[in-house]
Amino acid sequence: MLESAAVTTVNIKSATPEPSTRSTSTTAPDPEPTPVRALWPVDKLFIFYTMVTGLLLAFIVRRDPSVLLVIFGHIAAIGMIFVLGRYASGIMLFIRHWYILVFVPVCYKEIPYLVVKLSLRSADPILARWDRTIGGTTLVFWLGSVQNRALTEFLQIIYSLFIPGVVALSILYWYRQSRAEFRRAGFLISAMFLISYLGYLVLPARGPHFIDYSLPALQGLWTFHFLQGAIDSLEGVQYDCFPSGHVAVVMVGCYVARRISPAIFWVFCTFTGLIALSTIYLHYHYVIDVLAGIVLAMLLLLVFNSVYKMLDPVEKN
Repeated sequence: MLESAAVTTVNIKSATPEPSTRSTSTTAPDPEPTPVRALWPVDKLFIFYTMVTGLLLAFIVRRDPSVLLVIFGHIAAIGMIFVLGRYASGIMLFIRHWYILVFVPVCYKEIPYLVVKLSLRSADPILARWDRTIGGTTLVFWLGSVQNRALTEFLQIIYSLFIPGVVALSILYWYRQSRAEFRRAGFLISAMFLISYLGYLVLPARGPHFIDYSLPALQGLWTFHFLQGAIDSLEGVQYDCFPSGHVAVVMVGCYVARRISPAIFWVFCTFTGLIALSTIYLHYHYVIDVLAGIVLAMLLLLVFNSVYKMLDPVEKN
């Protein structure tokens, strides 16, 4: 009996698992840790762009000392990015993910200031000549001959939905994808915006919207003139023609949308096609601008993964 009890006790002990020296935490490790105290690729992108435009202004400080104030603003913006990178609270991480909603428009509104201060000449005559060479003006005249009020109204609404459409796509991505994927998408879209802005400085042009084509004035139904006037007022005197940032950004938006769902992807592809048509039909862009936007978007998508991996502190490791 005693021997039997001893054997039973030994068997029970052997069946009992030994206490593990490993962590007993039931929380799954984050497969995509957020690099809190490191500069993200989008941070490095904005720092690079801000330094480039700041250096352009530095060349004319002697001629126009007033640009020093703007240069100090550039330095402050870069400092703000570094400051944001030092905090790990939830609200600060949220701001780091979304500050591009402020930074991109500020960079856009700075374009006419840079064009004027750098004494850049308008490239509208050059772009108009290129358009005639590739037959772009023929397309503009043909679209002018088939215009009708309903189509004009519809395309003006589509054109006006450019920014809301990109923001809506970003919000969907925020809720449907990981934070690491959101940062990748934010970098891609921001890079396309900023590359377009640098293009505006290379060939600053106001676009055919402000050129007399001797075509019948566009007429819509209810909201056309209101939306057109609102866009013109918000943009002010801009030189945002070449390349077409509208087309380039929505094209990379299609690449982003495909990661959400097939339905969202095809909806955004349709939106992209309509944006491209509206920019020409409504005389916001030359045809050559649209072609340049398409080419730039394709080139960015080709090098995106390599560039992002090079800039991302997590993927480096």
